Amino acid sequence: MDLYSPIFTRASTRKFDPSPLPKDILSKLGDFLGEVKPLLPDVELKHEIVSGRDVKGMALPKAPHFLLISGKKHPLRNTAAGYLYQHAELWLYAQGYATRWLAGVKPKEPDPDYIIGIAFGKPAEPAVRKTEEFKRKAMSEITGGRDSRLEAARLAPSGMNGQPWYFIVDGGKIHTYYKPNLGGLLSKMYNLTDLDVGIALCHLAVAGEHEGRTFEFAVMEEGVPAPPSGFSYVGTVK
Repeated sequence: MDLYSPIFTRASTRKFDPSPLPKDILSKLGDFLGEVKPLLPDVELKHEIVSGRDVKGMALPKAPHFLLISGKKHPLRNTAAGYLYQHAELWLYAQGYATRWLAGVKPKEPDPDYIIGIAFGKPAEPAVRKTEEFKRKAMSEITGGRDSRLEAARLAPSGMNGQPWYFIVDGGKIHTYYKPNLGGLLSKMYNLTDLDVGIALCHLAVAGEHEGRTFEFAVMEEGVPAPPSGFSYVGTVK
């Protein structure tokens, strides 16, 4: 399965065909997620796939399916969730389907461990774009150093398109940082920037696999460059 190409063509959509996907696709999605190596082995995550009847929220798209993500408390829970379930988004795009991350969707039944949801289904309008149509920061704004995998990370989606990440290349390592909040009014509207950096790490891992490179993530105790102003250290890709 090619997860790399969708990084450069994917687009979020609010217009879905309301017809449900075949049951075997939903089953294969679950099987695929079970095969993805987690960002951190000690983070407990789970998901369920429900219909629009089982969710609530304002201005939700009329999608046939919602993937609801939850997990036990952990300092990097949200980052690990973004990492794992961005793999699901890329897998769905590779199958010809469309998705949209939704911070505003909630399960109808309260869940104290709930994090975020993803709407998905057949697109009712083209859900693709050219690479030059992505509205993203220049590479010089998000990196210190060069690594071929970082272009894929640069194109990652994020809440409010905040792109709250920064990468410092250190030999064969990539030290990863994020903004704990977007500042100003945006910080009141969206507070999952730690999840966004996990999405970017997913793209980094997929790009590395495309190049035949291994991906190993760890939180280092020492030897980490100081974060840029306003950023916090997340972990290091080796």
